[in-house]
Amino acid sequence: METLASDDNLCGEAPTWDAAGRAIFWVDADSALVFRLSLSDNKKRVISRGLPVAGIALNRNGGMIFAGAAGLHLWRGQDDYRTIVSEHDGESLVFNDIIADLKGRIYAGTYYWGESGMEKTGKLYLIDTDGSVRAMDEGIRISNGLGFSPDNRTLYYADSGARCIYAYDVNADTGDLAGRRDFVQVPLNEGIPDGLTVDADGYVWSAQWYGGQVVRYDPEGAVERRIPMPASQVSSVTFGGPDLADLYITSAGQYWPSDLIPPGFNIEAFMGGSLYRIRLDIAGKPEHMADFRLA
Repeated sequence: METLASDDNLCGEAPTWDAAGRAIFWVDADSALVFRLSLSDNKKRVISRGLPVAGIALNRNGGMIFAGAAGLHLWRGQDDYRTIVSEHDGESLVFNDIIADLKGRIYAGTYYWGESGMEKTGKLYLIDTDGSVRAMDEGIRISNGLGFSPDNRTLYYADSGARCIYAYDVNADTGDLAGRRDFVQVPLNEGIPDGLTVDADGYVWSAQWYGGQVVRYDPEGAVERRIPMPASQVSSVTFGGPDLADLYITSAGQYWPSDLIPPGFNIEAFMGGSLYRIRLDIAGKPEHMADFRLA
């Protein structure tokens, strides 16, 4: 395990691999920062400041899709972005993780967490490339990681508040979802499921916030392996590298008190804040790119 960056991120999230640029992106959601680390020259820089970002997707036509507390945006550079959507049916959209599908659309989940806990439940939305918005599911406590099976027929979606990773059947043409079921129900004595990714064999990798680990589940939802981490608040994972066999893992340094803390959780332990990389003998798969027009 390597520590690639030690920036004391309050809430490191959204690791995103750019194969063309040989770079890894990630965010500090609580500090409104987006980082880029080039693997060619090992240079790291902040590419965006001030815009709330919790989720990232690369865009086919240039730029990137950023999602966060102010909605979904097509981003081209510092202070150069176009907001695609920020509200729906009179509700402000506070987005967390996002993922692009085969058609370049974006699935994005909302969450509404305040100082006193959950203010209301969120929803899972599908944002089409023309900017139209559809609610696909509701009653989500804390929207988190999203990932597709290798055949794009299954979408996995973590609700941290329910301690559950759901699975949906996907109509790849229309984007419709059906048949929601519990793929994994995480026990009360473990952390909560946060960001996730899916490898080339269809196994789901889940970062466990409060759990200090990354868990790999087989396609039936059984635990295949656990990778202990030096951080307690492990937030998200993605595959990258030239052969997609590097696992990039974000973590969060600011302790997040909630009623979801498992028994015996050590609040004196190292919470996190660094970006890690682990070399594996297992390959990931390329993520889809969004397809929104710059103009």
